[in-house]
Amino acid sequence: MPIDIPKPERCPFCSYLGGGREWAVVEELESTLAWLPPRQSGRGHVLVIPKRHAPTLLDLEPDEASAIMHHVRRVAHALSKAFDPAGLNVFQNNGLTAGQTVPHYHVHIVPSYPGDQPGRIFSSGEIERSPHEELLVVAAQIREHLA
Repeated sequence: MPIDIPKPERCPFCSYLGGGREWAVVEELESTLAWLPPRQSGRGHVLVIPKRHAPTLLDLEPDEASAIMHHVRRVAHALSKAFDPAGLNVFQNNGLTAGQTVPHYHVHIVPSYPGDQPGRIFSSGEIERSPHEELLVVAAQIREHLA
């Protein structure tokens, strides 16, 4: 059975990549991009995506999968130095039944802090959008710790 993915008129991440939206970029590498989504599940919540449109993990080329995980690890280290979180959730979803909402492969890096409810990101409901200016400040704070 094929994985059923969201089917918006246009992929929102490809819109970002095409210059159609504002980014709060943490780091851009050759084939991947790390940025802060407007809806932050925790201060410093970062997404890492391939620049090529690939809907799910199963659509990635092996070198893309490797590049993404390298970038995830790199950003997780920088995020840890920038904000000293108590923990990190690193995850991604494939298919509607798994919770995928955007049809472009992406990995979430979500920091957790003392007092956060364990597992909160999996039951958080609708999260309000953060102001773009605030996202730019957070992205810059993480960027300062990239070697």
